[in-house]
Amino acid sequence: MHYSIKDIIASLPEEKKYSDSYWTRFVLRPVSFPISWFFLKLNCTPNGVSWIGVFIAVLGGLLFGINYFIPIQINILYWLGLLCFFIFSIFDCVDGNMARTINLPNPWGSWVDAVGGYIAYTVALLSLGLATGAMHRELSGLYIFLGGFSAATNMLMRATVQSHRANKAKLFGIEQSASPESEKRLSEHLGITGIMFPLFGIGVLYHVLSFVLFFYTIVYGIGSIWILFKLCRKLH
Repeated sequence: MHYSIKDIIASLPEEKKYSDSYWTRFVLRPVSFPISWFFLKLNCTPNGVSWIGVFIAVLGGLLFGINYFIPIQINILYWLGLLCFFIFSIFDCVDGNMARTINLPNPWGSWVDAVGGYIAYTVALLSLGLATGAMHRELSGLYIFLGGFSAATNMLMRATVQSHRANKAKLFGIEQSASPESEKRLSEHLGITGIMFPLFGIGVLYHVLSFVLFFYTIVYGIGSIWILFKLCRKLH
C-alpha cells in the first residue's frame, strides 16, 4: 500500500502533539515526515528504522567522545557526533510515524523503542563526560565520573518507572505511566528529543560543556532520588 506525507501527518494524534517537546514539535517532527515517507516507500519496518537510529546514536557517541583518547583536539569530531545525535533524534520520530501510519500491531515495537532510548541516553551521557574531559584534561577523571553517574542515574530513574508500570499492569490491569503528565513533559523537554543535543552544541561552541554536564548530573541525580522516594511512599 502506498502512503502519502499527508497520511503520515494525519496519523499523529493530538495527545502525541501535546506530549512532544517543543524541539520535537517544531524541528524534529516536521523533518521526520518526508523521511518516514521515504522509508515506507522502501518497505522498511519501523523496528528496522529504530535499530538504524540506535547504530547512528552509538556512532555519534564514539565521535563526540573520541577526542579524549587522542592527543590533539579535532573539533570537527564533536560536530560530527552532534550531527549523528541529531539524525538519531529524527529517526526516533520516524519509527513512530511509520508504525502509526501502517497501523499494524507490533508488540515488540515499544520494547525496541525503549531499548533504543536507553542505549542513546547511555552513549550520549558517557560521551558528554569524555568530551568534557577532553576539553579539561586537568579534571578529566571528575568529568568522566559525572558522565557515568548521569548515565547510571538516568537509567535507574527510567528502569524504576518502567518496572512500576509493568507491575501495576500485572496486578491491576492498569497500563499508565508512574509519572504525572508534568514530569513526563519535563523529561521530554530535557531529554534526547528535547534540548539535550542543542545544549551539547552550545557547550562545544562556547566551551561551556562542563556546565551542561553539571546540569544533567543534577537533573538526573535529583530526578532518580525523587522518583524512588515517590514510588516507595506509594508502597505504604
